[in-house]
Amino acid sequence: MRIRQIREIEVEGLGERIKQARLNCSKSLEEICDEVGVSRTYWYDIEKETLKGALSIENLRKIEQALGVTLGVQFND
Repeated sequence: MRIRQIREIEVEGLGERIKQARLNCSKSLEEICDEVGVSRTYWYDIEKETLKGALSIENLRKIEQALGVTLGVQFND
């Protein structure tokens, strides 16, 4: 049996925090995008918070891993 739960939360300033973490990272944008599995265009949409739809929690965790940071986003049950 499968159960799906879909939730969205608003995280103010997350795009800017991701951008600052990228600027402090020694990896190139291309390396980061390859690790996360997203295009440069999509990455810039994340940073500018202009995504159509929401950033998936899976991609957020990949971003954190690629940048070597924890952005502090938690889902509370």
